[in-house]
Parts: sequence; structure tokens; C-alpha cells
Amino acid sequence: MLKAALAFVPLLAGYIFVSTWFQTSYLIQREDSQKVYFRAAFWGIWLFLLAFALLSWARPELKQIVAFLNSWHEQIILTDGKAAYVDLMFWLLVLASTLGLGMTGGYILNWMFALLKIPRKEMLRLFVRAARRRDTNFFSSIYAYSKRAAVKKAIHALNSDLDIVLLRAMEENMPVSMTLGHGKVYIGYVTGSIEPGEKREMLRILPLVSGYRDGDAMKLKLTTWYVSIYEQFNDKKLSHLRPELFEVVLPLSEVKSVNLFDIQAYNAFQQDPQG
Repeated sequence: MLKAALAFVPLLAGYIFVSTWFQTSYLIQREDSQKVYFRAAFWGIWLFLLAFALLSWARPELKQIVAFLNSWHEQIILTDGKAAYVDLMFWLLVLASTLGLGMTGGYILNWMFALLKIPRKEMLRLFVRAARRRDTNFFSSIYAYSKRAAVKKAIHALNSDLDIVLLRAMEENMPVSMTLGHGKVYIGYVTGSIEPGEKREMLRILPLVSGYRDGDAMKLKLTTWYVSIYEQFNDKKLSHLRPELFEVVLPLSEVKSVNLFDIQAYNAFQQDPQG
């Protein structure tokens, strides 16, 4: 029974750890089950060794607790015909600590990465807003920086071309141009979250302008400017509307190309006789 627990509990703790730590949680979603198993086993062993080291170091202080628990139950095993005493309760404490580290370790590391990645000025700004009671999401705003750093690392590690472009668009605060199979073009800001571990089938954007690709040269023609409509939302007739209501969800199976878009660069190409 103890041997089975020594094998199962570290593996379970390792899987919980890699599922909650952002640096690994996005990676395992695209890995096959065998690789996830070995990744969980790897981290589970380290968690077990950490728990064993910590409890061994604190064992003198735990002596009375272990002795009290052992007074309830003691185990004797036979090794090569010889009796050997097993400090069962100590090992149960090690296993319990291993599981506890697996359940909390990912969140602890997420907070450590968040505090390392968040700019000092941003931390000060969030603190001032929280002190003035203008922002009730102080801790979640800080915690989000750990996720952003992990997402960026996972995207490049997975070499996900589409996610790299979408991440660049969000970092540079630039719209993307998406050309569909039938020639329709949507240009707008990415509003859906980027989760590199998910198998993406749809993409949500807030359109700024739309058009189509014309002729054999597939030259871009812009026809509908949503921005001019957004600017009228302060009018009484359109005051019931907001930009989120105009978000468009596009199936990636119909998307032929995705690229960053800059209106000034587009106008420059239009004026270029060779463009």
C-alpha cells in the first residue's frame, strides 16, 4: 500500500503542478499523453524530494507529532527474511506535503513571475488606484502579468505562427487584416484571448474597416468604415450601442492570410505608382 502511494501521489502532485503553473500549463495542452505523463512524473519527483528534505530538516520538531501518530499505527515489513521498522506516519506526512506542494506550488510560482514581470511604474499605478478605491482588481491585475509572460513564452516555444502574429498585434496595439477565402477582408483589433494551448477554430475581432480583394492582383479595396459609426455612439439615436456589439467571429478554416495593418502604410502603398 505504501509503495503504491509513493508512486501515485508524486505523479498526481506533479500533474496538478504542471496544470496550474502557467509556464507549463499551456504546453501540456498540445502535448501527447505520454509526454504529459513524463513531465508530470519529472516535477512530481522534485516535489517529493523537496517535501522529504523539508520534513527531514524539521523532523526534530515533528518528532512528537510523528510519535503520537505512530502510537496509533506501526508497520513492520520483511526484507530478506528480516524485520524492518517503517516510520509510516513520517512517510504519510511526506506524501501529504508533496500533494500540498503540487496543489499550491504552481500558484506560488505564478505570483513570483507576476511580481518579476510587472513594471514598477505599473505596480505603483495599480497601488494608487487601489488606495483611492478606483480599482477593486488590484491583485488580479498583478497576477495577469504572470499569464502574459507564460503565454508569450509558450507561443514561441510551440512556434505557433498565427499566435505569434496575434500576440504581436496585441503588444503593439495594432489591428490585423484578415483575408477570407472568398476575398472578403476584415481589419480590426483582436478582442478574443490568446491561449496557445487551445486548438483555435475561431477568432474574434472588433472591426474597424472591411473590404475585399479585387482582381487577379488581389488589390485591397476598403469599403466600410466602422470607426465612423463608433464615433456616433454619443448621439441620442445610437447611444444604446457600444463597440462590443459589432465584434465579428471568423472561422479560421476560411481565413487565407493574417497580417498586421497600419493605415498610414496602406495610404503610402496607394500613392506608390508601383504599389
